[in-house]
Amino acid sequence: MMMKNMYNQTNSSSWKPLHFQDLAITELTPSTNQDKIEELEESEHQPEAEMQEKADDVIDINSPEIVLELENIKQQAREEAYQEGFNVGKQTGYEQGLEIGQQEGREKIEQQLTEEKLKTLDIIKKLADSFQQSINQIDEKIVPKLFDLALIAAQKTIGSLSEVEQRQLMYTIKSLIEQNTVVNPPIVVKVNPKDFVWLEPLIDDKLQQNEWQFIADANIELGGCRIFTQTNEIDASVTTHWQIISDSVHGDEH
Repeated sequence: MMMKNMYNQTNSSSWKPLHFQDLAITELTPSTNQDKIEELEESEHQPEAEMQEKADDVIDINSPEIVLELENIKQQAREEAYQEGFNVGKQTGYEQGLEIGQQEGREKIEQQLTEEKLKTLDIIKKLADSFQQSINQIDEKIVPKLFDLALIAAQKTIGSLSEVEQRQLMYTIKSLIEQNTVVNPPIVVKVNPKDFVWLEPLIDDKLQQNEWQFIADANIELGGCRIFTQTNEIDASVTTHWQIISDSVHGDEH
């Protein structure tokens, strides 16, 4: 009984009545914690925002200076790209132009060489034609002159010739000329080496194809030539012609 009274006494001494204000404080505690959390979050984001504001204060990308600098960079890039493209195009054009120029130059030189060869060939052809015509006309022009010269030489050597002797001499000369007018290829023309120097560049392939062969021979007098065929030999020197005439005259004398 005594213990029960002590318990009641103890509880009765520590007990206090519950007021509504205490209940209100207890219920508002969670919201107060939430406010504190939000304040902490705001305090965490506040330095980042302040840094962004400071960065915006330091670099303003919309400022005239920045815009002008960006335009200058773009313009410089465009100019460098244009210059690089221009240089590449210039080099390519130069190489193509050089190649075209070289090709045109080669074609022009080849054309000039062809023209010169044609001119030279024409000269050689005319020379060959003239040579052949001279041979063909030798009876009409050369024989009478040779006969007159031979007659004068014979008259000075053995005195006057009878009409028979004159006819014999004429026959000898004509026979000699007729034998030498037969020109059958291949034809070998020997000339003096000094004449060969200027004559060789004029020798055309077609003349060689027609079996004309030019040879330098120191035994040939300057300005003269000797022509050889398979069946004939023509010595176109003044000395040889006079020797033929003299031999003919003295041969008829015997």
